Amino acid sequence: MRRPSLITVVIVLQFLLGLALAGLSFYVLMQTRSPEVLAEPDVAQAIRGLQIGAAVLGGPALIMLIAVLGLWTRRFWGWVLSLATDVGMLGVLLYSMIDERDLDGSESALAAAFVVPVVLLLLPGVRKFYWNGGPPR
Repeated sequence: MRRPSLITVVIVLQFLLGLALAGLSFYVLMQTRSPEVLAEPDVAQAIRGLQIGAAVLGGPALIMLIAVLGLWTRRFWGWVLSLATDVGMLGVLLYSMIDERDLDGSESALAAAFVVPVVLLLLPGVRKFYWNGGPPR
């Protein structure tokens, strides 16, 4: 039996979001070699901060890509892991925006990118697909 198109959209969206986070993590890590960072007065602290930022983005990216594997194989744990990671990232980004009182476009766009998968994962058709193990194979 074919996979419903809504489920395919959810899987592709989660995969793209995971790739985007991995790419952003790689970009932040590559900034450690940029001339602007190397010109900082305290280079070691700036590089360490960028490395921590890359790890903070890279961890959820890895978890999301593992969750995509679970979604693809119709596993309940893939749905739970995807939902938990999306809600966690959304919460962290919203908290950061509220705490810093900084509503710049890039952070708002990244937070909005996590709202869509959360809503899609909670739709009754998607939820039932993974809670019941999907349609018979």
